[in-house]
Amino acid sequence: MANRDRRVVFGRINRRNPKQETFESRTFAADMVALADSRHTVFTQTSTGGRPGRRWIAGDMTPLPDGDFMTGVLGFSEQLQQMSFDDESFSWLKGAVDDADSASDQTLVPFAVDLREGQRWVAFATTARLQPTAFRNGFEKVLNTAVSELGLMPTEWEVDLVTSNTVIREWLQKHPQVYKLTRTLKFTNPGKNLDEDRRQMRALAANRKTEEFAAPARRNLDVNSDEFLDKLEGTEQGDLDVKMEARGANNVGKVKFNSRKAVDSVEVEDFGYDLARGVEVVLAALREYVALKGDAAPQ
Repeated sequence: MANRDRRVVFGRINRRNPKQETFESRTFAADMVALADSRHTVFTQTSTGGRPGRRWIAGDMTPLPDGDFMTGVLGFSEQLQQMSFDDESFSWLKGAVDDADSASDQTLVPFAVDLREGQRWVAFATTARLQPTAFRNGFEKVLNTAVSELGLMPTEWEVDLVTSNTVIREWLQKHPQVYKLTRTLKFTNPGKNLDEDRRQMRALAANRKTEEFAAPARRNLDVNSDEFLDKLEGTEQGDLDVKMEARGANNVGKVKFNSRKAVDSVEVEDFGYDLARGVEVVLAALREYVALKGDAAPQ
């Protein structure tokens, strides 16, 4: 039996209009194919704080024949000095030093994207050096670089990590004494949701709305109320980030929840250094994830 010790994380790609307006454009699938064909999905990150710069590239972006999915590999190379051991003098100090711009198995991961307009899910493997937040940031950068080069609208694409309602409910069952809730709402894709929150955001030309609900001293929020549960809607689509603070068992200590750290993920077969096999594994995980969502998938 194969070792199941590789993690695949799920997110969603949202094309948000910075002016908060609805838009008419090509389909998501057409835009993704255009980005793949452009070969502009490259972003150079300058060195900071003594850390080497990184060159992010999303390559091997290939639509499947059915047109519903696309696969690829995202990673970064970095400028490093590579030292060789000098066997003749049996010395590291006398070994040759060469500069190299290279990637490794720790900086390259396969990904898959659901190209269907109402889906836009993305799945990706992780490594010790390429965790979910790093992937999200890197993939956003390369997509937006290519979007800018091609002049596509809208001009801001975001890769949002997603958290299932089930994960949040299970946490609330274990930690019901919630005394603080902080939610950050984003504009929906493609900007057609005109609820009161987003109406206010549009009126102010804002792309985020953060609000906090705090209970009185030594009291808790009503986590079973419809109003509280309504405030949690949107994490599954990537349109909402949620943070909660609760009292621990017997009112001892404090427990925190952050939807960005409780993202949907699954353990899969470890494909080692075989990225081609990794692409197949990640695609299979994405297909299963989408199938499980069924009618719950956003439109």
